[in-house]
Amino acid sequence: MLVQNQPMLGSAHYSFWLKTRRWTLGLLAAWLLVNLCVPWFARDLDRFSFLGFPLGYWLAAEGALLVYLLLIAIYVVVMDRLEAALLAQTAATASSTGAAPTQG
Repeated sequence: MLVQNQPMLGSAHYSFWLKTRRWTLGLLAAWLLVNLCVPWFARDLDRFSFLGFPLGYWLAAEGALLVYLLLIAIYVVVMDRLEAALLAQTAATASSTGAAPTQG
């Protein structure tokens, strides 16, 4: 987890927060889509079956939960990579200027 006591300045931090916001909004949009579309189209989806159950029922009972877990896993992996890239960029900048990077 990235913790800093100083205000975030510089292009690396701006890029980090821009990417963080984009990923967060995209994953929230996917979450909203699952929450709204599955119940809305459940009766239409019941025409199809999955593992012997009507698809609308299966998506509401199990599929949505799996999607939520997938969204959480995607968020964790992406944020770890973004934070590692930010720390590497901050360390490279600090070593070129002679200052120590701040990390928590």
